[in-house]
Amino acid sequence: MNYRADIDGLRALAVAPVVLYHAGVVGFGGGFVGVDIFFVISGYLITTIIMAELAEGSFSILRFYERRARRILPAFFAVVAASLAAGWFILVPGDYDNMGQSIISALLFVSNMWFWQNSGDYFGGATDYLPMLHTWSLAVEEQFYIFFPLLLMALHRYARRLLLPAIGLLVLGSLVLAIHATPRMPSASFYLLPTRIWELGIGSLLALGLPRIEAPRALREAAGLLGLISVLAPVFLYNSQMQFPGVAALPPVLGAALLIWAGTAGPVWASRLLSLRPMVWIGLISYSLYLWHWPIMAFVRNRLFSVELDPAWQVVTVLASVLAGWISWRIVERPFRVPSRQGGMTQRRIFAMSGAGMAALGALAVAVILTGGMATQRFSDAQLAALETIVGPSEERQECSGVRPISRLCTFGSADPETAPRWLMLGDSHAASMLPAMIDLSESRGRRLVFANKGGCPPLPQVHRSDMPPSENARCEVFRQAALDMALSDDRFETVFLVARWPLYGEGRQVRSEGHTSFRLIDTAGNAPGASNTAVLEASLERLARQLIDRGKTVVIVQSVPELPWNAVDRIESEILFGVPFLDDRETLARVQARQAATNAALAAVGVQPSVTVIPLAEVLCTPDCPVRVGLNSYYRDNNHITALGAKLLVPFLDRAVPGGLTASENP
Repeated sequence: MNYRADIDGLRALAVAPVVLYHAGVVGFGGGFVGVDIFFVISGYLITTIIMAELAEGSFSILRFYERRARRILPAFFAVVAASLAAGWFILVPGDYDNMGQSIISALLFVSNMWFWQNSGDYFGGATDYLPMLHTWSLAVEEQFYIFFPLLLMALHRYARRLLLPAIGLLVLGSLVLAIHATPRMPSASFYLLPTRIWELGIGSLLALGLPRIEAPRALREAAGLLGLISVLAPVFLYNSQMQFPGVAALPPVLGAALLIWAGTAGPVWASRLLSLRPMVWIGLISYSLYLWHWPIMAFVRNRLFSVELDPAWQVVTVLASVLAGWISWRIVERPFRVPSRQGGMTQRRIFAMSGAGMAALGALAVAVILTGGMATQRFSDAQLAALETIVGPSEERQECSGVRPISRLCTFGSADPETAPRWLMLGDSHAASMLPAMIDLSESRGRRLVFANKGGCPPLPQVHRSDMPPSENARCEVFRQAALDMALSDDRFETVFLVARWPLYGEGRQVRSEGHTSFRLIDTAGNAPGASNTAVLEASLERLARQLIDRGKTVVIVQSVPELPWNAVDRIESEILFGVPFLDDRETLARVQARQAATNAALAAVGVQPSVTVIPLAEVLCTPDCPVRVGLNSYYRDNNHITALGAKLLVPFLDRAVPGGLTASENP
């Protein structure tokens, strides 16, 4: 096919928003749609080339994969090798091991499946620390290219008249699946091929239909303008809370298709804009730029212990990515893309080098995995022994966290399970973190503690999170209701403790070190339609407290522990392993209270009811600085969950604050 500068310009329009979005530059909240534009371009170009060769009778599946190898593998191998080297100096053993696993999946072009299973939500802040995360899109493309050329070959040979309808049906089916699955299984829909086929397929349909399309210049000009708007508007209007890639993916995908179509029969205004030399230059290096930008940013975030980059670091990482992309394009990509007939490497040599590269890098990644992140190879026995002193989650938390049938909930405390008064501790992962303290307290009070928790699921009946799929919200509701029904139906339950990361739900957003995730609380009872998060939280807690009080129960609402703007354990580990000074820029009570003010006010409003006690924690822990560690032992296991050691700090205060202590006659 003839070279089109405007398509390289469209690549620039795809990669630039992705890079700026990943750097956290304000205003590019929807920059992730650039990947969808890449999919359309890829589908169009590959189909155009395959169909031209099929028409000439010269198509070869081996030559097809040779071109793919020349195009993607050299720069990809360079990035993987550089990431393994950088990880040696930057990543702690667990993270290095994790990267080794992701590299194996990337070399096998199944990293989209690996990240779907192991990293959770793409838009969650934790994924910003994973150097190989961006390879998910390469995996989607390569999986598409396993079956799609064979499908085109078969249809061209045996059912040529059905070629366009068959591809159209495939595209339609994938789009319907994406629309259906995105709100229900957002992570799977984002990462996996079946819900992405339609984006590559739109480009393919464009290639298949173009020879029969003629249009006047005015229509093509309008199509180009509409395409430009459809591509750019989502970059500035979307954010990470969009349900994607469902209906929201249609504007950038169709916009990219319109831009390609508009410039096919000759230049229009939009295609001339895309053909400007700066646009073409960025488009030429777009693949290498995409490959290098994410590891650069991920490693910087690992060293800075923060998802959000300050403006200075945004500039540094973007410029470093462009420079790395240009160098990679010049000295890695270009030499390998020269065909053998022009003096380049032969097909045999390309396949041999591809196999050798995969084997060598795979062997290194396997070595990283088998050695637990090269722990003993990189660090001394004294350093590794020091790591063991960092206090992590309690055994009880690890064994009892998560949804369990009511008949199998963990119980602690009094040795007499039949006659002892009972406490119910209900909450999210913060309840699990506080469990060691509550176990000590229940034992000293002669109570039987029943523990029910589910991570990310606050004890707020008839409340859904907008960032969770309906199925997950439904599971939360079933879990909460079953636990409450148990407490309400059993007279032995005297007190219900509600423990959660309240500021997360009240504010609807994470702290700075975690990323950009935000969400709304939705009152499914219909009592507070469109209300703020804190209003929904207060209304739900008030209904819950009233229900429990009416059955003679006492309600104890435990406020959250202070959230930190950075991960405490990460800093301690880096101090031990890499000599990075522990930046003890402690969180202060004033900042904690400022973040939690609206949420704490909502909790206090519920606390005015009789038989309801609200227990503040920040005021006790922060005097006025919030403690993080003692020696190398951390009170936190991340930036908001306390360790078993941190929980022990709370026992004396909880003992004074929790109502219903032993009477004189009950004392042994």
